[in-house]
Amino acid sequence: MVRRRTANRAKRNLTAIAFFILAWIAFAHASVFSAEWEWLNPLPQGNKLESVWMNTGSDGFAVGLSGAIVHYNGSQWSAMSGGTSQNLYDVWGSSGADVFAMGGFGTILHFNGTAWSAMTSGTSQGLYGVWGSSATDVFAVGSLGTILHYNGSAWSAMTSGTIDDVTSVWGSSGTDVFAVTYHGSILHYNGTVWSAMTSSNTQELWGVWGNSGTNVFAVGLNGTILHYNGSAWSAMTSGTTEDVASVWGSSGTDVFAVGWNGTILHYNGSAWAPMAGGTTSGLWGVWGTSGTDVLAVGGAGKILHYDGSKWDGMTSDTGTTLNAIWAVSDTDAYAVGAFGEIVHYDGYGWSQVHSDQFVAFYDVWGNTGADVFAVGSGGEVLHYNGSAWAKMTSGSTKALYGVWGRSGSDVFAVGETGEILHYNGASWAKMTSGSTTDLAAVWGSSGSDVFAVGKGGTILHYNGGVWLAMAGGTTQDLYGVWGSSATDVFAVGAGGTILHYNGTAWSAMASGT
Repeated sequence: MVRRRTANRAKRNLTAIAFFILAWIAFAHASVFSAEWEWLNPLPQGNKLESVWMNTGSDGFAVGLSGAIVHYNGSQWSAMSGGTSQNLYDVWGSSGADVFAMGGFGTILHFNGTAWSAMTSGTSQGLYGVWGSSATDVFAVGSLGTILHYNGSAWSAMTSGTIDDVTSVWGSSGTDVFAVTYHGSILHYNGTVWSAMTSSNTQELWGVWGNSGTNVFAVGLNGTILHYNGSAWSAMTSGTTEDVASVWGSSGTDVFAVGWNGTILHYNGSAWAPMAGGTTSGLWGVWGTSGTDVLAVGGAGKILHYDGSKWDGMTSDTGTTLNAIWAVSDTDAYAVGAFGEIVHYDGYGWSQVHSDQFVAFYDVWGNTGADVFAVGSGGEVLHYNGSAWAKMTSGSTKALYGVWGRSGSDVFAVGETGEILHYNGASWAKMTSGSTTDLAAVWGSSGSDVFAVGKGGTILHYNGGVWLAMAGGTTQDLYGVWGSSATDVFAVGAGGTILHYNGTAWSAMASGT
């Protein structure tokens, strides 16, 4: 489990984080609307998942950042409400009706088979790991040496003998429990006291698991894997220098470890070997019900499944933020997003489409499934002809946030500082919008009745000849526009704003939010 990486990796990667923040600020300033996008894909949610635990092959739980909890029923994952926005770092249960989730600031949640509820932990320290021998013998570990024990009625603090962050816990029984720490030490509980074990390891440790008290594995930084044979800990050759976050096995000769950059390792009782997982997303948790039913979870809501022969994605195969979706039918849909991401739905599942463009796409619209347009940053316009996506010459370097058309030869794109482009089936040309305000979306009832909305309550209308400003009665930023006819148009935006146009004037509607 990798919750410690959420905090501890930051201590070692300040330069990388600073670069990321600066890059994000630059991206955010490129669009006044970027902060308003919400995660739509991969479903059921897009927060990083830290840990997974399976009761059976048709009853599993995964938890992650911002209180994310998802449940697996054997065929699909669905989001659950845990009643918290705190990061959740680990999950374990004695049964499907007795599940514990641990998280930031002493957060402990319990699932009774029907609903999640908060438990009193008695601490404000972050809790990173949980394991139990039964419903009345559960251990939780966390920052600054925190170890808690649950006896079936209440949680109480235990004396750990360390002030190091304790990152993971596992035991063969309630009197044979192992815990590992951020600075590489290993603790053991004999049923009475916790004590330090002798180990030559100095690397950070993030996960521990075993199939008996004489066959225990611990994993961590730079490909570290340690093994305990009942007498002593020794280093194993992992074959990787990637950070390893979590470990689980169906037996002592069938062990899986996962980590940074999509790392998946397998131990057959003799040696560790890499496995192909088909992802470069960080994988933070692994658990299974058998050697042919293993789940790994990680960054951007990634969930992988191993059936004994290969790993397959259980999401849309993208961890990139998606900004817009358009469908010609329920078996032909496109979604677009950051870093040139385009994914296609064929009625069975989502698959990535290679756009060969490293830009942010903000909107997508099509006339037919063989005539689709995607627009994005830097005036980027791509067109799909039913076989391949190709870059079009837009004549603009402004970010384009919205696209809509009456047909494949009458398409409008709107964007930064009042930019409006028109495509006549042969080429794109700039239109005079009469505005310097960022425009977020466009829609029309016909080629001579088109609406564009944007920052500060801007509403523009095209009558087939010129664009003119309309009075909308709001100064709130507007992000979307759509209608069923020329006399039934809706615009939505910041502060719960919803406006309606009846063919004569715009008026505010009560949105209730």
